[in-house]
Amino acid sequence: MFHGRGMSKLILVSNRLPIKINDSGEVERTTGGLASALEGAGIKGDFSWIGWGGICEEEIDDIESYEKKLAEVGVSPVQLSSDEIDGYYEGYSNSTLWPMLHYMVDRAKFSPDWFTCYRQVNEKFAKTVALHADEGGTVWIHDYHLFMLPALLKEMRPDLKIGFFLHTPFPSSEIFRALPDRHEILEGMLGCDLIGFHTYNYLRHFRSSLLRVLGIEDGADGIYHGNRFVDYGVYPIGHNRVGFQKAMETDTYKEALKEHAERLGDGKLLLSVERLDYTKGVPQKLEAIRRFLESNPDQRSKVNFVIIAVPSRVGVEEYDELTEIVQREVGAINGDYGEVGHSPVQFLHRGFPVEELSAFYALADVCMVTPTVDGMNLVAKEYIDCKRKKFGARAGVLMLSEFAGAAQEMSHALLVNPHDTHGVAKTIEEALAMTDDDMWNRVRAMQARLSRNDAGAWAKLFLGDLEKSGNNENHPNAHETLAQVGDDVSARIKKGEKIALLLDYDGTLRAFVDRPEDAVPEQEVLELLGKFGDHPNVHIAVISGRPKDFLEKHFGHLNIDLVAEHGYYWKRITESGEGEWDVLDKRADTSWKDAVIPHLEWAVTLTPGSEIEEKRSSVVWHYRRADPEFGLWRAKGLLSELTSTTASLPVSVHHGQKIVEVASQLVNKGIAADQLIQEWRPAIAVAAGDDQTDENMFSLTPPENVHLHTVKIGEGSTRAEHRTTISGLRKFLKSLANQL
Repeated sequence: MFHGRGMSKLILVSNRLPIKINDSGEVERTTGGLASALEGAGIKGDFSWIGWGGICEEEIDDIESYEKKLAEVGVSPVQLSSDEIDGYYEGYSNSTLWPMLHYMVDRAKFSPDWFTCYRQVNEKFAKTVALHADEGGTVWIHDYHLFMLPALLKEMRPDLKIGFFLHTPFPSSEIFRALPDRHEILEGMLGCDLIGFHTYNYLRHFRSSLLRVLGIEDGADGIYHGNRFVDYGVYPIGHNRVGFQKAMETDTYKEALKEHAERLGDGKLLLSVERLDYTKGVPQKLEAIRRFLESNPDQRSKVNFVIIAVPSRVGVEEYDELTEIVQREVGAINGDYGEVGHSPVQFLHRGFPVEELSAFYALADVCMVTPTVDGMNLVAKEYIDCKRKKFGARAGVLMLSEFAGAAQEMSHALLVNPHDTHGVAKTIEEALAMTDDDMWNRVRAMQARLSRNDAGAWAKLFLGDLEKSGNNENHPNAHETLAQVGDDVSARIKKGEKIALLLDYDGTLRAFVDRPEDAVPEQEVLELLGKFGDHPNVHIAVISGRPKDFLEKHFGHLNIDLVAEHGYYWKRITESGEGEWDVLDKRADTSWKDAVIPHLEWAVTLTPGSEIEEKRSSVVWHYRRADPEFGLWRAKGLLSELTSTTASLPVSVHHGQKIVEVASQLVNKGIAADQLIQEWRPAIAVAAGDDQTDENMFSLTPPENVHLHTVKIGEGSTRAEHRTTISGLRKFLKSLANQL
């Protein structure tokens, strides 16, 4: 069915397996959209599937026999108990995440126990995938039930290429931030090599959440996280075009088409097909239908509103209530506007085989797809694809909610706001008055795109990008392992030559945090610096924008040079191991502060969460605690304002990590680094830093016979020769220390 035996190079992972065991005990494939999509994708080689089999482990008499039977068709089940299904699936997935992802915070329920169960089940999935995946294999994870799986799996199996696709919307950051477990969910997703969304809006909201929740500023196509590049992209899912084409060639389709056409006669068919869920906007649709029938008495005997609503989560209270509300309103509309022998609204609370569904699509004069919010909605695409004259289809027009993901692709549909029931009623009038030629023109315009972007094309595109993802060589800002630098330095160490290390602190030796005072050095860093400082052939200096009091408190006990405020103060270690703080250049003039500080104070007034830090040779405006997007916008304006204001002053202005800084031109890291190298005269020096203040070090011309390696930490334009991450630099320093 999928992959016959052994392990597979590609593993698909979803909450539910695309199979069921029938009454005869045989395994049958279900007709899920994902299974259909991959069936038509033409994926090279075998693939297997991992997920829950739909049966709680307590209900399975012989688990070994059950797993063996599924293994024969390339499926590996994750065994879940009834308690796990209650907490992970019915609880956290469907009662917390589902409403949150669909902008319905008021419907969301929060339980720490549910989240604990959700994490435990994701761990079960991770262990199962790790057990079955080939070395260097590919894993494609699907949907919100498994948000935490990517990071858990990457930790267990870093060799795997991991992709994740979200089939629902991703809400705005204002909504997502209401989720108590927001950090864990985002960190879980970032275990991927590639993350896919239906629309750019969903991707935009995800990126905004990364910024607002995790403080991560990303690039256009992805981010560096955990010393890896995480790609993301937009992949609007297509429908199973091949499956519907085959269905329309069957006798079952032809018989259904003939039967329903005879029943309709000259009447108009206005079709709705949806799962009965509160995101689908069925009550709002019925209100619009009521308005239409009320305003158009001459149409009441001609129209047939057929609502096919597939039962959803039967037994769950709020879904049962929704069903009751819909059934009651359908009865009320028919009671108010029906006639003898004709009910304008027909509510069919059941599913239909694809052959009969295709017949409904082919005959429908109007297809009303009006969810209040929907990740994509394939009904819209299926309807348009079934409008084929060669299969006896009638002309028809698509009414589509502007809040469905499909709206961004299907520009020739009649777009509506489902909450504006008066407007929807007017659009029904417009649709019924449309000529056949106009309908066919709209259909053909959309069919051309659908034929190129069906489910198979979607799967091929995602898997193709996944194969290319995670490879730093594909990115212009690739982070290096610093192997070249390491080899060069190692060779000098073996010769007994002197080496020098000039290291920035924040963003280089230590990651940024919300409160700068909390960014104290880790013990591992202190031990490394201490080891270098005690070695006779190593000169080392921490060159930072931090005040001298901070550097003295945390590094003063080490046998290393310290440079504070980008070079205004420094502490030189003498041969006796002692050192005193002094001013590097006593000519530095700071009278310019009087002209600059008022601008920064005004920026603080306009930007909640920002503050000023005044140093001896510079003034800094911090906005790390401000709204991240507003703070960045304000910083760009302030940068432009200060650049103009200080044009004739002896200062430099730069925009760093959540700061705008104005500093004396006679004080910078480049001057400090140059003086250190001139005095030390090492055979080789390594200078590392992460922002604009470090570019002065990177642009140095070293003395003759001194080779200078410059290393940029993170992304952004730079003069540095090499690039890495904080963890990449840490690994380089540890490797270097081990050789001393």
